[in-house]
Amino acid sequence: MLKEKLISEWGQIFDTHEHFGDLGIYSPKKPTINLTKIFKGAYSYFQNLPRHPKRRSEVLRNSIGSDAFNSLRLAFIELYDIDILPINLEKLDLLNNKIKEAYENPNYIYDTLTQNLNITNIILDIKPEYWEDWRHPIIQTTIRIDEITFPFAKVDTYQYRPSNAKHQLEQYAEKNNESLSTLDDFDKVLEKYLNSLRYMANTIKIGSAYERSIHFLYEKNEDGKITEIYNRIQKKEEFINEKEMRRWGNYVVTSLLEYARKEKLPVQVHTGMASMVETNPLYLMDIMRKFSDVKFDLFHGGYPYYHTIPGILTQRYNAYVDLCWMPILSQSATKRLLTELIEMNCTDKVFAFGGDCENLEGTCGALLTIKDILAEVLIEFIEAKKFSFIDAVDIGNKLLYENPKRIFS
Repeated sequence: MLKEKLISEWGQIFDTHEHFGDLGIYSPKKPTINLTKIFKGAYSYFQNLPRHPKRRSEVLRNSIGSDAFNSLRLAFIELYDIDILPINLEKLDLLNNKIKEAYENPNYIYDTLTQNLNITNIILDIKPEYWEDWRHPIIQTTIRIDEITFPFAKVDTYQYRPSNAKHQLEQYAEKNNESLSTLDDFDKVLEKYLNSLRYMANTIKIGSAYERSIHFLYEKNEDGKITEIYNRIQKKEEFINEKEMRRWGNYVVTSLLEYARKEKLPVQVHTGMASMVETNPLYLMDIMRKFSDVKFDLFHGGYPYYHTIPGILTQRYNAYVDLCWMPILSQSATKRLLTELIEMNCTDKVFAFGGDCENLEGTCGALLTIKDILAEVLIEFIEAKKFSFIDAVDIGNKLLYENPKRIFS
């Protein structure tokens, strides 16, 4: 078939976003993996999957038809030669045993990624304390400080209080005998902390859409208000309001973007599915214009606001779109967006693949899914005589490897 022929022509893969081993679930050295952990770590609908086999089977049956489920089904066929449909306890038990057997090989994860899936680069988004577990030639990491951007607990819709938990900068300062007494101290220690993370990091990640709006504005301490807010945050006892919360977050994001500009780092921004309050990627237009020399990687195709993406890419030359996670949210939406991006001549600004998963199986399924979608879209253009098979091969290689390789060099 034309689809299989086209997919077979695509070579190296650049994976822009994964969460392998997030929260210490497993490491490549001592993987403790079973079927339940794979479902839970596939970053889909299975976070609360029951342990009891019969109840687990019922939950999985209810997920049949979802793109997240279908993605993992493809991975299990590819990696373990087992189709989990129709679901039954015996088949799930067999799959579970095959998974445990595979992971007895200490090189299983990296061998599969590099040799089976042809992945040459992975950007890993996990906490710095887990970085060393994943040190490998194909791995680079993100600098992500959302807990500093949003160091609050929500009291109600418009009121917040500083969290009692120590965020990562406070932990860094404590470990290195640095003071955080004043805002000037904070600024100095923040830069030291960011510099300490550069040894494995090749991008900055802003994922605070789960806590607040992504309508970031350029914020400096010109009126002294940031000093006042910081002093109240340090006391960890006084409430702040919505406007103050936003100003503090904007101040930290401004510092991050200034650091990105200085270090020539691209910036990945979570858009779309999260709090859903001002998470449309259109809200990034102001900050992308202010930092016009910083490359912005707009995550998840902006889903469910993906219809805005082609317009944003044509208006902001420093904006790129990343389809990580999107194919296991909605294959039909991903197909529509890819079609429009090709029609709008945006193929130089698209990163097609990032699994956004916590384990190998999720990544494998996501890669198989995006390849299938991309091939279907390109074949429609071939059949419409808008370009040739060779053109489709070139576009696929560009989206799957060449574009992200150029930006995340």
